[in-house]
Amino acid sequence: MRKLNAVLIMIILVLFLIHGVMGAFQLTGVGSTALKIIARIAVALTLAHVVIGIKLTADTIRIQRKAGAYYYKENKLFWARRISGLAVMVLLFFHFTSFGTYRGEAYRLREFDTGRLISQILLVVAIAFHVITNVRPMMLALGIKSLKKWVLDIVLILSIVLLFMAFAFIIYYLRWSAV
Repeated sequence: MRKLNAVLIMIILVLFLIHGVMGAFQLTGVGSTALKIIARIAVALTLAHVVIGIKLTADTIRIQRKAGAYYYKENKLFWARRISGLAVMVLLFFHFTSFGTYRGEAYRLREFDTGRLISQILLVVAIAFHVITNVRPMMLALGIKSLKKWVLDIVLILSIVLLFMAFAFIIYYLRWSAV
């Protein structure tokens, strides 16, 4: 199940990067589409990832309870990963509702106010934390043993793309403020 989850994560990550870059171009006024189908596939795969994560977490808790040893100090990173995943899910809800809604056949933009900007920046930060803290276990689940070479590349690329997304949200906010 961990290997399936790792493969799901890789696909989600690729779809996220495509959606994020295309969306950032759209928010800055350079592009015209965020590829909604990619976003919907990513959401479906993310839900599968959440279900697997909940099952693996429940299994871990069950084993700890059975052994009678919880090792809270040693498992801080484990819990940070779970809590950051929960934060991503909560902030994704705000992402889904931040930009607009359909009214009949027409798509209507919502005002992108300070609260929406903050929620989107927090989403970027939560995703960055969640992905960075989970790169090592994902690589191990995929059987990649030489982590140092890959981890730094992944973190660098992800950091650049996430920074671009954050700037796009800020530019979009400034464009709304000028209106």
